[in-house]
Amino acid sequence: MEYGEQKIFVWCDFLEGMEDAILHGLVIATVLEKELCLFHHLDRKIHEEIGIAEARLRGAASKLIPLVTNIRIRYLVRDEKITNSLTDMAEVFECLVLVAHKKSVRQLLPVLQYSAFPFLFISEKENLDKSYKHIVVPVGYMKKSKDLALWASYLGRHNGAIIDIFLADEGWSEDQKRVQSNLFSISRLYKKFVFPFQVIESHTATWKLQKSALHHALSLKSAMIIIAVSYDTTFLDRWLGLTEDNLIQKSEELSVMCVNAQRDFYTFCS
Repeated sequence: MEYGEQKIFVWCDFLEGMEDAILHGLVIATVLEKELCLFHHLDRKIHEEIGIAEARLRGAASKLIPLVTNIRIRYLVRDEKITNSLTDMAEVFECLVLVAHKKSVRQLLPVLQYSAFPFLFISEKENLDKSYKHIVVPVGYMKKSKDLALWASYLGRHNGAIIDIFLADEGWSEDQKRVQSNLFSISRLYKKFVFPFQVIESHTATWKLQKSALHHALSLKSAMIIIAVSYDTTFLDRWLGLTEDNLIQKSEELSVMCVNAQRDFYTFCS
């Protein structure tokens, strides 16, 4: 595999939902004009063989080639610790995002903390293009809000997507100044490009903003939401259903992009 081109990776576990993830990955790769890479991580518990896994991915890739003319299709099998794979995917193979079915959330979400690229969890089977035409970005006082907005801008610029900046409300506290500062920076960035965006006043504090943003996104019927995953949850978060895995479980057919709040991610090169 050539290393220099940025790629959209798809988590291929040969289970139900994998074909849907591949199609979503193909949509993202086509929109962003990046290579598509089908990726399989060997399961040592069942003693998988690399040759067999590669043959299965090769077969899946061959089915896609007639569907596209401008996207290069690749495949990769790795047999190592998943954390090492994530590092190589970013630093060696130029992974921009890993697309996976929501059935893989329990397996993948815990390892996102080691990743420098976001995970995109999907489940929609129809009208895949519409899933990436309306993007909801929760913007609170956290610095990471600007990273979420940056990823949304890629789809705004290249897919003509509408972006809803779902803004937190911290009242008269010092945190509200940070919210407004984030909004100012994001708006200034977005105004450099030609895509529609709007600010939605949430009247919700940052600590429960992602849950409110999900409700807003669900009202749009077909959309994508981008959230930050912090791994710093409390009993109250779990009791109120504010954890990221809970949000994904309740996201119905929305596409949910999860960004590691603990690390900077690799940026898109146009």
